[in-house]
Amino acid sequence: MGLVETTLLLLLVIDPFGNLPFVLSILHPLSARRYRRVVVREILLAFLVLSAFALAGQRLLHYLNVQQASLSVAGGIILFLIAIHMIFRSSVEIFHDHYAQDPILVPIAVPSIAGPSAVTVVILLRNRAQADPLEIVLVLALVLTVTAVILLAGRWLGRWLGRRGLLALEKFMGLLLSLVSVNMILTGIVGFLAGVRTG
Repeated sequence: MGLVETTLLLLLVIDPFGNLPFVLSILHPLSARRYRRVVVREILLAFLVLSAFALAGQRLLHYLNVQQASLSVAGGIILFLIAIHMIFRSSVEIFHDHYAQDPILVPIAVPSIAGPSAVTVVILLRNRAQADPLEIVLVLALVLTVTAVILLAGRWLGRWLGRRGLLALEKFMGLLLSLVSVNMILTGIVGFLAGVRTG
């Protein structure tokens, strides 16, 4: 998987437009200055979490004796479920709960940004042959920078697009993610069958 494909995949999984209504609802009472500070802090926390899995995820899989095909199928299933939620429900409903007005780590950084699907994709990318962990970290930095820009402009985008526009974007990204997830599942199945034949 090339650099462009990796970047697009992580953008689809992290889904900044899909997370925008959720972030706006959580941080609605905050001033503009405080809103920006919280968004930047949560993006940095999400970057630290995902980078840790990019650097140490392969070792974790080795200890658990998890094969590449198994990870591909499991990751594809998780992404498909997330895609279904994105298409048929809003992110506010997915992560609905009562949180403090100034949340730290949970629920914005984790699981809204660095959720199970993002962690799975990062580990999957790291587990691929000849994958450079530093390259994955750089891609994460790029994707989360784009996410930060979208979330920082969230209040303006919310007024410009409206709730229906944001939900339409989320559903479209969910459709794209469902295609990626099915491809991951099929790749995992093909890899498993190839391993059975050679074994």
